[in-house]
Amino acid sequence: MVMMNRQEKLTGEDWKGLVKEASRVFEVNEVEREDIYYHMPSRHHYPSLFAWDSGFHAAAMCHLEVEKAARELETLFGQVRENGHLPHEVLLPNLYSNRWTRGLQTRLVSWEYDGRGASFMVDPPSYHFAAELVYRRSGDKEWLRRIWHPMRSCLDYLLEKRNILGDGLVAIFHPWESGTDMSPQFFRTMGLKARSRYSAPRAYIYPTALYASHRLSGWDSRRLSRVDRFVCEDLTVNSLAVRACLSMAFLAGELGHLTEERRYRHRAQGIMDALDEICWDEEQGCYFPRLGYRKPRLSRVLTAASLLPLFSGLCDGDRAETMLRKHLLNAEEFWTAYPVPFNPAPALEGAAAWVEDHLWSGHCVWINFSWMLSIALGERGYVREAKEITRRVVRMVLREGFFEYYDSRSGEGRRIPEFCWPALTLDMAARFWPEILD
Repeated sequence: MVMMNRQEKLTGEDWKGLVKEASRVFEVNEVEREDIYYHMPSRHHYPSLFAWDSGFHAAAMCHLEVEKAARELETLFGQVRENGHLPHEVLLPNLYSNRWTRGLQTRLVSWEYDGRGASFMVDPPSYHFAAELVYRRSGDKEWLRRIWHPMRSCLDYLLEKRNILGDGLVAIFHPWESGTDMSPQFFRTMGLKARSRYSAPRAYIYPTALYASHRLSGWDSRRLSRVDRFVCEDLTVNSLAVRACLSMAFLAGELGHLTEERRYRHRAQGIMDALDEICWDEEQGCYFPRLGYRKPRLSRVLTAASLLPLFSGLCDGDRAETMLRKHLLNAEEFWTAYPVPFNPAPALEGAAAWVEDHLWSGHCVWINFSWMLSIALGERGYVREAKEITRRVVRMVLREGFFEYYDSRSGEGRRIPEFCWPALTLDMAARFWPEILD
């Protein structure tokens, strides 16, 4: 483990640099049209409202303008459908399209969206924890009352409509619903072999073909379960679902909804108990997702998602210590110069070239995972380690700029520039380096 020294400490200048760049990137991705307010993850490549992205945006925006963070979440929860479904993406108007062209775009890709330009998929529920962060800073109960019903409705949708195997865990039907798109944990189910160059064509075709197949099935849960092409009890989704339930319990208490407070605490514990019973691997000392409907089995591929139950807030103490010591704080796996790599370097040895071409498959650092795991460290009492992860990530982001992700070997910014997620370093710095804030 690399220790800190005085020359390496973050400073007030680092904070000012983060604030300046975060403000600039949020501004270029900001959308304000009538009663709509949100940030595109990137105007270059993602010119829409994305659900879990907006959760991350709000968590970061709290440190710049909490009113804007609240407005973004209010816009997001305004997209919840009558049945509780909160779409993964909604083609809302933005600065780069008028209503006519956006409507044309919606019609051209109608197979991918419903008639209102909303995706049929779900996203991991980052936005309930974000709502808790916004409320803790603003104390605005009127805002909380306005968003309460749709916020509750969309979480209950996941807990009930997506409890496909009846074991209390949320299931997804497409890799994109995990937020970690082409995670190696999904390769076996997708028929991919990381060390085979012959898997390259299938890696490009499979996700889109799967989506098209689901569209023909009307995204009906029972039909998709019977077909069993992709049914996954994913760790990112379920870890965030536990955290979402705890956030809802807290917020329910703030509104005096004591029955709801108890219900969500009970649901949070139920999901965590199911993760412990179904997904924990004692020999490996971490969690793995379970895939398959008819014959479900664990996908024993180690990624940072295997450690995300640490962020749930309810992870068993002994198991948490095992994951921290064996994996997260292990320099051979996740405790690297540029933390936290989604895939540990040893797991990528011998991988074919195509693996690096796909999101979440190769040598990559995603700031949202660094953020969540730094919070987990801090909550477990590993404040020094949380400070160190924050220091390394902040240095990387200030050096490279705000990119979609970063190369875990060099820290180099990858793919999309002016991407909003790195603004989460504001929350990391505020939590673990409060002495540098103005």
